[in-house]
Amino acid sequence: MASLLLVAGMLSGCTGADADDAIAPPSGSASPSESPRPTPSASPTPPAPVSPVAGGCPALAASDAVVAASGGVQRVTTLDQMWHIAIETEGGLACSLLTSRLAVDAYLLPTSLATGRIAALLAAPTCDRGAGSMECHASAPGAGQTALVAASFPTSVDDATALGELGGIAAAVAASATEGTPAPTRATTWSHPLDCRAIGETIGVTSLLGSDEARTALGAPPAATVDGELAIASSTTARCDWTRTPTQKGDRGSEFSVISVPGGAWAWKTLAASVSDAVDTMVGGHPARVTSRGEVYLSDGVNILHLQGQRLAGVSVVDTALGVLSVIAKKDAGSRG
Repeated sequence: MASLLLVAGMLSGCTGADADDAIAPPSGSASPSESPRPTPSASPTPPAPVSPVAGGCPALAASDAVVAASGGVQRVTTLDQMWHIAIETEGGLACSLLTSRLAVDAYLLPTSLATGRIAALLAAPTCDRGAGSMECHASAPGAGQTALVAASFPTSVDDATALGELGGIAAAVAASATEGTPAPTRATTWSHPLDCRAIGETIGVTSLLGSDEARTALGAPPAATVDGELAIASSTTARCDWTRTPTQKGDRGSEFSVISVPGGAWAWKTLAASVSDAVDTMVGGHPARVTSRGEVYLSDGVNILHLQGQRLAGVSVVDTALGVLSVIAKKDAGSRG
C-alpha cells in the first residue's frame, strides 16, 4: 500500500506543478491562451486595511530614507502571494526592491505578527551561507511595526558588511512608515486554523492523492528563505498540506494544499487579476478563478481561499472546493451556535 504523510497547519507553499501533473480543470474551461479578467461583482468591495506607507510599495521605494540607504531603487514590486496579502490584511506591507546592487525583499510586520518563530527571526540578524551565495536578513523597529529586509549576497562578502548594509536599509524602511490598520472583518469569518482532518475526510484526500491508506503526522517543512519562513510562521494565514511520499521507482508522489486568508477579500480583484491562464466560474455562489493547471482561487466577500495540487487522481476542482467550503461553514456555524 502507498503510504501517505499528512502535514496539517500553517505550512510553506507548494511549488508549481507541471501542466500534466496538476488537478484537472473543469470541463468546458477555456484554453490556456485565454485569460479573461474577473467580472466586477455587484457587491460592495470589502474595506481595505490602511497601509503603513501611504502609496504602498512605490512610495516606500521613493522615500528619501530608502533612496539614501539603498542608493536608489530601480524597480519596485508589491509581493502578492497569499501570505503577502495576509501581511497586508493585518496592516503591514510586503515589497520587492531592486537596487543597483541588490534584490531586496522588504516587509513591514505589525507588532501583532511578531510572535513565535517570526519574533525569533526579527531578533537575530543572520547570514546563511550556501554553495554559491548567502541569504542575509536584518530588522529595525518602527512605529507599531518592525521592518524586516532580506537579500542574497555573494559568499565573498563578509557577514558584517552584508548585515550592515541591510541594517541601514531596514532602518530606512522603518523610518518611512507609520502604524498601519488591519482590514475590518465582520463577525463571521472562516475558521482559523482550518480543521484539516475534517477537510481531508470530506474531500477524500487519500483517494485524491492516489493512496488507499493514510498515515498522519503534524509538522512544518524547513524554510530555505526568509519569505518561506514567513509563509510557514505567519499567524494571518491558515492552511492544510497533504503529501503522499513516493513508494516505487518512477513514482513522484502527490501533493494537495488548502490555503486561506481570513479577512483577505479586500484584495480579491487584485489577486484574481494576477492569476493568469484562468477562467471565471462560481463555486458555492462565490466568484472564483480556475487555472489551466487546476488551481482554484475564490472569495466569499470576506475571505480568500486557494486550492492547489500536483499529480492527483482525476478530480473535479469545483467539487473539491465545495467540500472544503462545506467543512468551513459547518465549523463556523458550530462555533457561533
